[in-house]
Amino acid sequence: MTQNEISLIHINKSWIHDQKSWPLSIAHRGASAYAFDNTLKAFQLAHELSADMWEVDIRLTSDRVPVAFHDETCLDEEGKAQRVSDLSADKLQDLAAKNHREVPRFSAVIELAGVCGAGIYLDAKEADAATIAIEMLLASQMDRVIVGANTVSFARHLIETGCPYPVSLLVQNGQDPFSLVDACGADIVHPCWEHAGDRPDRLLDADFFKEAKHRNLAVVTWHEERSNVIEALFDLPILGICTNQPEMVFDNKRDRPLRPEIVCHRGANGIAPENTLSAARAAWDAGFDYVEIDVRETADGHLMVLHDANLERTTSGTGFLKDKNISDLANLSAGSWFDAFYSAEKIPELSQILELAACQDGGLYVELKDADPVKTARAVLARLPADRVFYWSFNQNFLETLCSEIPEARLMARREDFATLEACISGFDADVIEFNAQNANAGEFATLWQRGKKTMIAYHGIETDVIDRLLRFNPDMLNVDDPFLVRRRLALNEKDQENV
Repeated sequence: MTQNEISLIHINKSWIHDQKSWPLSIAHRGASAYAFDNTLKAFQLAHELSADMWEVDIRLTSDRVPVAFHDETCLDEEGKAQRVSDLSADKLQDLAAKNHREVPRFSAVIELAGVCGAGIYLDAKEADAATIAIEMLLASQMDRVIVGANTVSFARHLIETGCPYPVSLLVQNGQDPFSLVDACGADIVHPCWEHAGDRPDRLLDADFFKEAKHRNLAVVTWHEERSNVIEALFDLPILGICTNQPEMVFDNKRDRPLRPEIVCHRGANGIAPENTLSAARAAWDAGFDYVEIDVRETADGHLMVLHDANLERTTSGTGFLKDKNISDLANLSAGSWFDAFYSAEKIPELSQILELAACQDGGLYVELKDADPVKTARAVLARLPADRVFYWSFNQNFLETLCSEIPEARLMARREDFATLEACISGFDADVIEFNAQNANAGEFATLWQRGKKTMIAYHGIETDVIDRLLRFNPDMLNVDDPFLVRRRLALNEKDQENV
């Protein structure tokens, strides 16, 4: 397809002005907070985190294959920088694989976007790459596409050569966006102002939008991961928000229901390695209510967050955690088993999780595995309010100890561990009663609510019919492995109820 042929194709651009509700979530190089950027995994995660579009950087290899890659160079086997344009697509992939990542061909990204129903925000790094990528997008019949340009001359080139998709001009802080747009005729202005202080949203004032409206410009913002800034951007007339964490934009798209509160089992463990700071941060950044953690104690008395008694499954170490001093754990990776992206992740101390929870206003479900219960609860309550934490353990003696020695500690009991509901309630005066997918019972829920107790259902599967059935019980809390799937089901169910 020649430039002339491209220029004859008509794509309806009006959709960029039809956004009448919420800004689009545009995943910056995919969900690049959780995976190597511009990889198929990053784009797949972006889809799972409800991104509407994916920003994709495109370069051409020496054999003129468009690939998703941001940097101009790639390190070779000797650590020397090699220009992407001097490497074949296969050679580039081989070099990247040595660093435990991938460089997908743009054709694979387009195919995945088609399956996921995602739009593409194309950031081609050179004119030839743009031409070939646009041709591929047209051949795939994709219509939700934006083509970004970093300079006025590149934007003008795209427009003058008949780019059928809306062209976006990226504007750096300190530049006059409207004089630059006037010089090229872009359809979208994209201020890249993420470093313009703590509140760059305040630069988008009434005069800014007056000028944008006068030129019939849509507005896309910089990549943003600050919750207060994202919340403020939702009140502005913008088309989309770029972000490394698309779940944060989705979280702002609707008011979270009062019930159920979502408990993330070992954190957002499908996004980041379980029981790590990254898994906890991902859960709270997404707006979920509680993170479940497992607490153990080292030989020298440090409280650590780890599920298994031994280190083999989720760390690079061996042996039992209780036999280790904290210094033995310092250099272990708690994330390389999950993905090379997390190779630097460490086993967190409980104090680190508590600090993060306090900063994020996040709730905790603390499972006491092998740690002094009173010592643990006192550490937690010194940092978090009692009503934001509850505790459970397979060791019922731990719970009885907490009940007698720290009465303000909220405790959980599992219904399956007791012959009767009354025994479950009265065992150690539990505040939360947990059911599972098999024993959830509407009658017992009603009794518990009358007694001032909270109900929780634990389900760690991904069967949507099971999730929908459990949601119909209207529990106070739902303890799950895939909170993002549950959120999507909640959104669908609410939409269905609105249409009734």
